[in-house]
Amino acid sequence: MTAPPFRLEGIDHVLLLVSDTARATAFYTDVLGCEVVSRMPEHGMIQFRAGRSTVDLVDVGGAEGAWARPEVRGGRNLDHLCLSLVRTDEQALRRHLADHGVAIVEEGTHAGFLGETLSLYVADPDGNRIELKLPPTPDQR
Repeated sequence: MTAPPFRLEGIDHVLLLVSDTARATAFYTDVLGCEVVSRMPEHGMIQFRAGRSTVDLVDVGGAEGAWARPEVRGGRNLDHLCLSLVRTDEQALRRHLADHGVAIVEEGTHAGFLGETLSLYVADPDGNRIELKLPPTPDQR
């Protein structure tokens, strides 16, 4: 078996389907701290910077986003999106989520690119699961 003639660098972007662009934008900017980098209203899309990657949203509730509407209503197009966080105060993160009415639906230590670290799972307003992956603590290095 030969190796592919390329090397993967990382995730460029993830595209999620949403039903309300304004509500989703508030979540991704106010709660997760993403920055809007591009709007493509003709496609019902908005793109956010998430560290070194982007998250694209398509509003499937409008005519412009109908191209991305799943054939089966409510069909999933992704299990979850994992966002790596830089060192942060865990309690401050928990307070921030609570202040925005965002519940932690699951948490635990899970494997990832930087090893076994704490993950907090939340849901965006459309039910897409977002894993917030904290970096290793000094004792985990």
